[in-house]
Amino acid sequence: MKTMKPMLGLFVAAFAFYSCSSDDDASSQPPTTTSSLTIKAQSLLNGTVGKSVHAASNVEIDRFLLNISEIEFEFADDNDLFSMGSSTNSDDDLTYEELPDGIKSYLEENYPEDPFCEGEMENDGPYMYEVELASGFELYFRSDYTLYATETSDEPCLDDDDNGNSWGGDDDIELSGPFELDLSDGTVTVVDIDIPVGIYEEVEFEMDINKSPQSDLYQKSVLIEGKISGTPFVFFHTFEEEFEIDYEDSGQNLVIDESNNASIIFNFDLNAVINSVDLSSAQDLNNDGTIDISPIDEDGNNQLAHDIKNAIVEYAELLDD
Repeated sequence: MKTMKPMLGLFVAAFAFYSCSSDDDASSQPPTTTSSLTIKAQSLLNGTVGKSVHAASNVEIDRFLLNISEIEFEFADDNDLFSMGSSTNSDDDLTYEELPDGIKSYLEENYPEDPFCEGEMENDGPYMYEVELASGFELYFRSDYTLYATETSDEPCLDDDDNGNSWGGDDDIELSGPFELDLSDGTVTVVDIDIPVGIYEEVEFEMDINKSPQSDLYQKSVLIEGKISGTPFVFFHTFEEEFEIDYEDSGQNLVIDESNNASIIFNFDLNAVINSVDLSSAQDLNNDGTIDISPIDEDGNNQLAHDIKNAIVEYAELLDD
């Protein structure tokens, strides 16, 4: 298993917890309960991790590098956040006095400046109690009163005259790279982070060119090396692309709660890429002994570089570890 290159020590985690429109908004943000998440990445060829030969087109992959500039997690919206719960409208409203003492104690300790606004008891689902505070911040508790998840609403629960706190509604977590990944031999850990408890419906990441002159990926966003029918080839691209990736099951969300140590995998399915792009058409027109495939190569493979790039984007997917 390969590890991250030393340059990743420069990684800055820019957590945009409940992104705000001003510094004044930031001061009113509630404390955030977090849990651990490990983000990994891998490439697959013929169902295995690492180097392999694809028999159909006689392509051997020796090296696969890519550069991720940013990773973003988006909270599920109000309609989809807890879709695995009850689908019937049979919840019971709760006043503050009707809340269990364990939940009231939790609110008083953690959110003393954010008054209670609304509460509900759920009849079915992964949590039993839903509490919304004046700011619009929502908390979900299990039957034993432990916190299951949190969410921030686009609008405060109370009217402006009720003096409720408010903050922005861009519900996302942003991690700034660069993350230079070498997926040549197997699965790598991109980063270990603490992430707010909640349910996330979408994970995005952006690939962009690497800006470090010391890197093999300098001025490139992706690099693949290997052989086509025994002839060495080098593919690189300089594209900037945002990937919106999801689980194969579109109804599945990423759930982060206080009890789990979650792990996800960005899977770059090179087997599917090779199946979808005919690399046997690659040429070495300058006869230097290497097939160059890039947007600017002189071997006549510019369109092939574009096709490979599109296939990499298409076959990126999110997996549970």
